[in-house]
Amino acid sequence: MSAQIANQNRRENPYLVQQIRTASPEKLILMLYEIGLRSCRAGQREKAARVFVELISALDFDYKAVAMEYFDLYRYALDQVHSGQFQNAIMVLEGLREVWESAVMGRTTGNQN
Repeated sequence: MSAQIANQNRRENPYLVQQIRTASPEKLILMLYEIGLRSCRAGQREKAARVFVELISALDFDYKAVAMEYFDLYRYALDQVHSGQFQNAIMVLEGLREVWESAVMGRTTGNQN
């Protein structure tokens, strides 16, 4: 997560900064999804856009096929945020969060459902 978002969060909530510093990479992505959802719901264009920029920068293009699918989703949602269409970005983030929680976070915590 970028220093810019961490610095903003430090001013807002030192506990959140500590969570960010100690979180696994998988948890950081989930946290970005949550921040993005809150930002979109609040109509915070700049903050929501920063979230998508962070998500794009976190992609691992060594796995090009998967990374490009996520890139396309993130870019679409970022374009929607820039145009003020927050509901479209929210739909993307809600779907991604659900998949991420069940597939990745479930695996890292040992939940094999």
